[in-house]
Amino acid sequence: MHLFIDFPQTYQKERTYIAETIFNRFLGVKISINFTKRNNIEIYSEDRNQCLLLSDRLFSTSSDNWLKPVSLPSQPLLKWNFSYINDLIFTNHSNVPIIYGQNQNNDDFFQVSDQKIYLGLDIFGSIFFMLTRYEETVKKERDKFDRFPASASLNFQENLLNRPIVDEYIEILWVLLKKLWPNLERKPKQFKVLASHDVDYPYQYRFKSFSKLVTNIGGDVIKRRNLKQGLSRINKWSQVKHGSLKTDPFNTFNWIMDLSEVHNLTSAFYFITARTDSKRDGNYNLENPLIRQLLCTIHQRGHEIGLHPSFNTYLDSKQTCKEFKVLKTVCQQEGIQQSCWGGRQHYLRWHNPTTWQNWEDAGLNYDSTLTFADMAGFRCGTCHEFPVYNLLTRKALKLVERPLIVMECSVLDERYMGLQKDLSEAFDYIAGLKTLCRKFNGTFTLLWHNSSFERSEYRDLYKQILAA
Repeated sequence: MHLFIDFPQTYQKERTYIAETIFNRFLGVKISINFTKRNNIEIYSEDRNQCLLLSDRLFSTSSDNWLKPVSLPSQPLLKWNFSYINDLIFTNHSNVPIIYGQNQNNDDFFQVSDQKIYLGLDIFGSIFFMLTRYEETVKKERDKFDRFPASASLNFQENLLNRPIVDEYIEILWVLLKKLWPNLERKPKQFKVLASHDVDYPYQYRFKSFSKLVTNIGGDVIKRRNLKQGLSRINKWSQVKHGSLKTDPFNTFNWIMDLSEVHNLTSAFYFITARTDSKRDGNYNLENPLIRQLLCTIHQRGHEIGLHPSFNTYLDSKQTCKEFKVLKTVCQQEGIQQSCWGGRQHYLRWHNPTTWQNWEDAGLNYDSTLTFADMAGFRCGTCHEFPVYNLLTRKALKLVERPLIVMECSVLDERYMGLQKDLSEAFDYIAGLKTLCRKFNGTFTLLWHNSSFERSEYRDLYKQILAA
């Protein structure tokens, strides 16, 4: 079945992008788009016997106010109680927050007749707001690493971090479309897990100098008052330097791949190829024979290799392109071929829309940076990948965002959520996010650094998450 959408005449590029993303990418429904003089959105079939009318709020913003604070959603968000609609069983919540919308008769967002449904939720504008990270272009809050913090987001302020609100909106839209056109079909989707691993430090000791080792031991003895740990460092450093890489605590690659293969998963390993910050960009070189052999082992076992752009690349298109070329050149020299290339920004440093454009210009296929560093959850409001949009150039890009749902550091580190002291709580939190991804037939994208398995209890936690 073919559907038609009549939009108002404003923001035609933005409307086309979000309509095609919703219907072509998420639902797999064919559409034709028209722009007419009107103040709402109408969806109808060829015979025009039925129609769905939707509120139009975000894209009614004047051009002078676009990407300005006045265009942000009014808070606290209004809520629509849909408990009386039996078909909306996809969520445990009895109401849905309205990011953009208008309750036409002041007491309800929903009106229905035999041939017409009106919904006061601006589905197109609200989903556009979340997927493009609109507010991150408008708001100025940043942490010490120039990252947009979860606390500044609508997601956090309106309790949406643990709720894939975009996916809920898609289901609302689908239920209403099916009420009007029962024969309408959507493309099937299947839940999957994507395990990824940022390789900040492939080895703890292999590339560590003696002077750096002495500094670490000093910290063990003086700051942590742990002589035993200091002596252990000396022993392991000596063994690794004499060729016994198996004793290096960060050398967890085979263990990771073994576990992934047990669960029929493909792990993705993202490598740093340059150093734009000497303190934060690791201590290895892709030209090193050990690293080249590691790349070959990963590829030979059927896992993925990707890019982890260095600390200062998030605003630098030329450097991003340069680092990707290094990765592809080394892989080509080793006979490693992949049809798809992606990765994730180091430290999750990301600027909207500059970093996306950098990746597009470099020729990468997907990015998987977007989760909040300080709190795990649905930064983009979805557990499905989607094509991205440049808010400043007003162009849809070929680049696909594969939203990251959980980074282990976000959940465990004391500076963030700090659940390292209660790993059962950490498991419940992460497993809850995974359950939501499964409910919406989405993708649970998990980042766990190869260097974060030094503690046996962290290995056990990772095993439990994959098995959940």
